[in-house]
Amino acid sequence: MVNYCLVIPLLPGKLDLVKKYNEENASGKEHDEFYKIAGITREQVWLQRSPPGSGAPDLQIGSIEAEDPTKMIKEFCTSDHPWVVKFRKYAKETSGIDLATGPPFPLNELLIDWKEEK
Repeated sequence: MVNYCLVIPLLPGKLDLVKKYNEENASGKEHDEFYKIAGITREQVWLQRSPPGSGAPDLQIGSIEAEDPTKMIKEFCTSDHPWVVKFRKYAKETSGIDLATGPPFPLNELLIDWKEEK
């Protein structure tokens, strides 16, 4: 299993939509069905608020455990599963990223993987 992390900047004014979408769609039959297809075994998502007045966007930070990150991203971009079709619309509205046009960025490169030795 690979732990794949990513950070998505949110468009201004989309924070409430992000919270509502995640409350309503981050679990359930369709969600779990798609995650099995994509090879995802765990997901954690954080919201990092930007300092007031900084002008920097709020960030959504995800950690996803998957069998194959390349396959996972391909499924997010090309699958016609109803859950991910809805997710792609949400991603475009909240971040401006259009997953339907293909992977929006190359896979992340792991720079440090430190673990305490026991």
